[in-house]
Amino acid sequence: MKNAMVQLCMVVLAISGIHAMKLINGNTIIGKVASPDALTYVWAVSGQDSIIAPAINGSFSVKVKPGRWKLLLHTISPYKDQVIENVLVTEGRPTNLGEIKLLQ
Repeated sequence: MKNAMVQLCMVVLAISGIHAMKLINGNTIIGKVASPDALTYVWAVSGQDSIIAPAINGSFSVKVKPGRWKLLLHTISPYKDQVIENVLVTEGRPTNLGEIKLLQ
């Protein structure tokens, strides 16, 4: 009986860990820019929801609700701010925009 309880606890912990990883990695928009010093922050907007996330070494990660989002990439001179439209975020999955080339 004691062995069965230990096994049950291990199964519950394993399942909980899997679900926790989904929550951590899911519903995010991630990306990076080719010029890491140029990007200061990213502003994500969907309807009346908006989230601002800092850029670190040109990379960003924004945790959002599932749906369509618009991103504003705020840059410093000589680069120009950029808008990325219609970013689709699916429940439980990260949306990777890859490397973005900034305009000057």
